[in-house]
Amino acid sequence: MTGLVEAFVLLLGIIDPLASLGAFLSLTKGMEEREKLRIAQKAVLVAAAVFFIFAIGGQPILDILGVNIHAFRAAGGIILVLLGIQMGLGISFPKDREEISEVAVVIGTPMICGPATITTAIILSSETGTAVTAMAGAAVLLITLMVLVLSSHLTKVVGRSGLQIMSTMMGIITMAWGIQYLLSGISAFNAV
Repeated sequence: MTGLVEAFVLLLGIIDPLASLGAFLSLTKGMEEREKLRIAQKAVLVAAAVFFIFAIGGQPILDILGVNIHAFRAAGGIILVLLGIQMGLGISFPKDREEISEVAVVIGTPMICGPATITTAIILSSETGTAVTAMAGAAVLLITLMVLVLSSHLTKVVGRSGLQIMSTMMGIITMAWGIQYLLSGISAFNAV
């Protein structure tokens, strides 16, 4: 049970439904509620597809690419640290991205299920098992869907400042996990 709770909290911090909420509100501004609902559902379905592909088939994918799980853990740790800095300080790193016409796809990946989530899904599957990772991921994706569906109401209740405070706290937690992944990946890789 502890593994499930830890996996859930870790994925909640990395997926960070509140960060996706900001992008969702920005990209759906001026749309009708019915259209926002469809976009929220499709975005979470896209994210779920990506998450479960890597949670279930991540190790075989690494084997095909010839990448060691310890090196992947260290690389994922770096991504988590950068993501935590981004969340904690409210900054974004510049990146070149092609325009994607479908709003739901942009929100689904990379916002909900990006590189950090993919890395975490692979590592959690190898450490706690696929079933635990899948259950934790499904629970977090369900919460993310609820946050997006209730976006208009949540913004009124919590306010933009409240959303920023929560995102900052999750950023600090994500950085700590990133450092832990980085150090354990390096340590395990050196021991091999």
